[in-house]
Amino acid sequence: MLSYYTAEVIRAAEAPLLAALPDGVLMRRAATGLAGAVGVELRRRTGGVSGRSVCAVVGSGNNGGDALWAGTLLRRRGAAASAILLSPERT
Repeated sequence: MLSYYTAEVIRAAEAPLLAALPDGVLMRRAATGLAGAVGVELRRRTGGVSGRSVCAVVGSGNNGGDALWAGTLLRRRGAAASAILLSPERT
């Protein structure tokens, strides 16, 4: 069975960290984790990251920011990263 956390639970858990850490630290951590997981999957399926195409579907919230940072990190590792902005006026 899959489990999940509501947005309210996540916000409550993140609040003390957001208050204590410099701006952007949590987003960069999330992006690093996401890029790492995508990299593992690309290596498993295709043998590597470099030269592979990756497209992030980006919403308007902080998770969208995480996705954009992750795309940047993958691009630095040689992937052809692009993004589709679902709400470009709010991103």
